[in-house]
Amino acid sequence: MAEVLKGNLAQLSLLDILKMLSSGNRSGRLDIHQGSKSGEIYLQYGSLVHAVTGVQIGEKGIYTLLGWSEGDFSFTPDIEAPEQSVNMSTEQILLEAARQAEQWEDIKEIISSTEAVFNISPSGSTNTVSLKPIEWQVLAQINGERSIVEIAELLELHEFEVAKIVFSLTTAGLLHEVEGAKTMYHDVVDDLFFDQLTSIFTEVMGPIGPVIIDDEIRLLGEDRAAFPQDKAAELVERISLEIADGAKRAQFQKQMVALLRG
Repeated sequence: MAEVLKGNLAQLSLLDILKMLSSGNRSGRLDIHQGSKSGEIYLQYGSLVHAVTGVQIGEKGIYTLLGWSEGDFSFTPDIEAPEQSVNMSTEQILLEAARQAEQWEDIKEIISSTEAVFNISPSGSTNTVSLKPIEWQVLAQINGERSIVEIAELLELHEFEVAKIVFSLTTAGLLHEVEGAKTMYHDVVDDLFFDQLTSIFTEVMGPIGPVIIDDEIRLLGEDRAAFPQDKAAELVERISLEIADGAKRAQFQKQMVALLRG
């Protein structure tokens, strides 16, 4: 069983490889390796039928792999897929991949790689910052320690989705990239943070506000007296979900962005 295609993604993009294999009606397995990471994409008569990389399977796996601009690849023909995890048509996937490839060019001007680590920026205006639920989920995982790829795995999103959100929050001045090696943060939030959080949340929820905050702290397995700084955004995201009124929730989150940055 001979390999019919082998090379480096720096010379030939994965999107171009998939287009070539699809147009040639090829069947087999495409293996991709980038450092300690790896992925597989299976084709049957030119159609994408299965993909996996880490915890990402199917279309999510394909889109994650398409974000790799470096690494080695090899295609081995006539290997059947162990399962069918891709439900979209190959044409749809390649069209979406081409659109994402264009967006990646803009994203990479801000984000050096999906291994990059970000933290909340302490400066800049928060007047125009209004976060969607998915953006809050990503922000809650930003702690100056986790990379984009690690956050994607935690939230079961593909790297492109997380990178796009981090790009948006960075260009809005909310985040900044942590240079060099990952920085470990073990600081705890001070009493002033909880005083302001409780005051603002109680204005929205009434007397039940402090009870909800204490319940969420307990569910996170933490103690108010030594609550870790890197879980502050996650706590805010969790309690904001208790606010049923969308407008009030958005206003609360805007105030919390300013508080987190302070």
